[in-house]
Amino acid sequence: MMVIGMLLGVPAEDRPYLQHLADTSIHRDEGNETDVGLDGQMKQLEYFAKMLPGRRANPTDDIVSDLIHAEVDDGEGGKRHLDDGELVRYMSLVSAAGNETVTNLLGWASLSLYRNPDQRQILVDDPSVIPNAVEEFLRYEAPSPIQAPLVMEDVELYGQTVPAGSKMAMLTGSAGRDDRVYDNPDHLDVRRKFTSHVSFGHGIHFCVGAALARMEARVALEELLVRFPSWEIDEANSEMVHTSTVRGWSNLKASVPVG
Repeated sequence: MMVIGMLLGVPAEDRPYLQHLADTSIHRDEGNETDVGLDGQMKQLEYFAKMLPGRRANPTDDIVSDLIHAEVDDGEGGKRHLDDGELVRYMSLVSAAGNETVTNLLGWASLSLYRNPDQRQILVDDPSVIPNAVEEFLRYEAPSPIQAPLVMEDVELYGQTVPAGSKMAMLTGSAGRDDRVYDNPDHLDVRRKFTSHVSFGHGIHFCVGAALARMEARVALEELLVRFPSWEIDEANSEMVHTSTVRGWSNLKASVPVG
């Protein structure tokens, strides 16, 4: 949230509050929306709505100012600005997506390396492998394992017609373990050679923050492994997030050797 908050132009003192709202906005119980989640979403929207008048009057070097003054096609051959509803929804999306997904990527990377100390030692001995390892973590434990697009027109897939208006769940987390694509897919291999994965989506639905996420993960792991080449994780007392959109840890209890 330090990074995404800076890009959005959120004051440093507000970023912990915004991270709390992002965390609570995705909370679900048994796959359903809750009062906690809805309250987080509404407070997020309210926070960003309050930013708009100041950015309109005094643009700064951040995403919010860029969005306010951007022009988009109006569908009739002309141009228009985004309205307030579009702006705050987009800002809220960027805030939550830029926080939750990278947080979960780093959590899974830390846990996966703890469970596979031989792979961790490879990265300690040769940090140049880290960028490739980030791709392997994304494949191995996708932080965003499911997407559900709305089908806009009838489409035939595998002999079945999916009618327009359907919501189709795509299990990208499962795709990362497809043994038709990846050899020994349940094995973590930070040196794995592969051309692609779908943890960032595909085509026009490819994640707009993929490059930033990759850079954040690379830098975080480089610094972590320099300072702490080994660590332990208390899995029994760690807790996963309760949501239907991302997959990760609300807390991951770790300890490092002293001295």
